[in-house]
Amino acid sequence: MYEYIKGKYIGINKDYVIVENSGIGYKIFTSGATMSSMPKNGEEIMLYLEQIVREDFIGLYGFDSKEELEMFKLLLTVSGVGPKAALSLLSISRVNNLKYAIMIGDEKHICRGVGIGKKTAARIILEIKDKLKPDELVDSSLEIDTKDNENVMALSEALSALIALGYSEKEAESVLKKIDKNDSVENIIKNALKALMG
Repeated sequence: MYEYIKGKYIGINKDYVIVENSGIGYKIFTSGATMSSMPKNGEEIMLYLEQIVREDFIGLYGFDSKEELEMFKLLLTVSGVGPKAALSLLSISRVNNLKYAIMIGDEKHICRGVGIGKKTAARIILEIKDKLKPDELVDSSLEIDTKDNENVMALSEALSALIALGYSEKEAESVLKKIDKNDSVENIIKNALKALMG
């Protein structure tokens, strides 16, 4: 029913933002990633929307990119994954990194989402993996050659490994930009750790 909303950003609550449009304050549930991109109160924002209607609930879900909205909708196609779980996954991982994790079958990364157990993580991988295209799995900020899927896989595994070791996605991505991406996964991880530990 709704494609997007443009309006004045009013503020953040626990799991939603408030956007005012034509004198009405809209409660829009969203991910941590979108929340982190919010401007100062009173500034204009635009969010891409998905409306979910159930017997006892009507809610608006909004994201600052179409890519994140599409990933949210894709996650909802998985049996047992509701809006809260989908938002949780999009809050602990950027869209491309979540796609990487699904592509390489990284259950541990997916289980970081609140309420996501091993069975649900396995189901997400099983049901979504084949729907993702290789060219969608490349994070442009990491400057990977999209023609070389082995590079994509190696970098994805290295990224997941660094996150599993306790480094933030931002730290991991930053150091991986400086590493030779044509090397083996093992060497990429070793070199990244050397750089991170100074």
